This record gives sequence, C-alpha cells and structure tokens, in this order.
Amino acid sequence: MRHIQISEYRQDPAVRELLALAADPVDEPALQELIDDCLQLQVLAAFGADGGPVALAAYRLGDEYSLCIEYLAVLGTHQRRGLASALVSRLQELHGRCIWATTDADAVDFYRALGFLISDSAADPRWPAARRHLCTLPYAPLLGLQPTSDPGYEDVDGAPSRGLIELAPADPRWPGDFEKIRAALSAALGSSALAIEHTGSTSVPGLPAKPLIDVALLVPDADDEGRYVPQLRAAGMVFWHREPGWYKHRMFKPGAGTGLAAGNIHVFSPGSPEFLRMVLFRDHLRGHRADREAYAAAKREAASQLAATHGAQGLVMDYNRIKEPFILDLHRRIFGS
Repeated sequence: MRHIQISEYRQDPAVRELLALAADPVDEPALQELIDDCLQLQVLAAFGADGGPVALAAYRLGDEYSLCIEYLAVLGTHQRRGLASALVSRLQELHGRCIWATTDADAVDFYRALGFLISDSAADPRWPAARRHLCTLPYAPLLGLQPTSDPGYEDVDGAPSRGLIELAPADPRWPGDFEKIRAALSAALGSSALAIEHTGSTSVPGLPAKPLIDVALLVPDADDEGRYVPQLRAAGMVFWHREPGWYKHRMFKPGAGTGLAAGNIHVFSPGSPEFLRMVLFRDHLRGHRADREAYAAAKREAASQLAATHGAQGLVMDYNRIKEPFILDLHRRIFGS
C-alpha cells in the first residue's frame, strides 16, 4: 500500500473504475467532478501483481481525533480478499484517530464487521433517495484519555442552576421524548445532522435517572457555529454553553415554547471520542445487568451524598463528580484502557 496523487492517475482506467464504484457518478462530467474532488483528498491505494491500483481509500483528516473516509472501493476482481479492511486498518495505524464515514445501507454490514458503530444519518444531497448511515470506528487509546487543555467553558444563554438532585424511576415515555427531540433537530438541521443519538441514563431501560433526555448530536464541525446555531435557535433550542477545548462541545436545551421534554443536547463533531464513549457506555449498560445495577446504586449514593451536604443548593457538576470514579473504572473495563 502507498499514497498516490490522483492528479497523476486522472486517466488511469482502474482508478476511474474504483471511483465509479465508490460514488456511482451518473455520467462522464460527474466522474470528472468526482476526480476533481479527490484532488483535495489524501488517497491510500493497494496494488495488484501487475503494479496497478486495485483498491483505494480517499480520505481527509479532521481535527486531532478524527479521519473521514470519503470514498472506499475495491475492484470486483479483487473483492473478498480483505483489501478494504486492510486499508481501514492501515489508516488507523498511520494516523491514530477515530475513523468515520457515511454510507448507504448496503455497506453497513461491512463497517459493522470491522467494529464501526452505526448511527442513522441524514440524507446526503448527492444521493437524496438513499438511506444513509454514519459509521464510526473508535481508536481505543483516545477513549482512555481526556484533553489536557483548558476547555474554555463559557455560558451563552444559560447558567449553572442549583437544586435538589433527584432521580426518577425508569420511565417508558423517555424513548418517545427522545424521538420528538430527534425529529425537531433533524427538521432544523437537515443534512447537517450527521447523527442524533439518545444517550445518558434515560436511554438505558430500567435505569433511574434525572428526568432529562440526553442527546448526542453530531454536526460536520461543532466549532463552525454559524452552520447550525441559527437553525437550532430558530427551532426554539436554547444555546446553553460552549466548551471548545473539550472535544468542541456545545450544549443546547429545548426551549419552553417547543413543547419538548427537558433535556441536554450535546453537540460534537464526527469522530469525537466523547461521542463514542457516550454511545459505548450506553450500549454496555443496556447489555450488562450487573453493571447497570451497580451504576444505579452509584447514582443513588451520589444523589444522597449531595443532598446531605448541599440540600437544595446542589449542582449537577458536583453530582457528576461524586459518581465519576465508578464511571472511569467502568470505562477502563469497556475500553481496555
């Protein structure tokens, strides 16, 4: 395998066939436009016995945590030889990042078999009729680390509030509450909503929780607020705070006029290790009863401790700090870090 410059392979029949397989251009002008697009990308290729390219991955680097595969294809004569998975593995070895891609339903099983997490995604304007999915491959070393820089916390239209932290029994209405928030976010952002996942304790059946629906929303670049903040505000979401130094995190809440359940909408960029931690932690608790029950006990103990020391003056961040040792220990077991 080696990197190639598409400009040097513009007329190469194999490369043209590979890009046609990856993106299904409708005619020659569309193929030329696709080749032009790849001039801005890095391309890792695998070669056959005759020295010609037989597989390629065209990709771009995102932030320090992420890499996006734009096009991935293997010639029909070389399929089922593990070339596509070898390209993906090599990219992660070279760059040490979480890898993400959007794809149609017919490729989801391939990505899932490699360990990618699969989320429903918005329609792509290039293929408006196709159902799309966001596929994200964690990079385990990143899941066990946290940023060391200043998160740059800044209140926007919200502020920390004090109160008695109370846990509610698991409520069967919570998934429906999430679906209503998801629909509102999807309508507001269209193709910019790369993934919308129900996370936090309300996403785990049987787990007690503060009655707040936690939502993880992925947009192309969470730092580019001009591309999504106006749309969310127009939909009635309140821009609560930003933490650019912590995985570009922004948080919104459904406004009172939306009619939506109370919740926290956490905005990240695709490939964010924190997004992956949230989804993997949720999925683990859904499938492991003993850890789910132990986490429920840790939550109750944290709420009890905070009530005893602060009463109605408690802060959610203090509640989270008390239960953090349990969460970090479980993270180490889940992520192997």
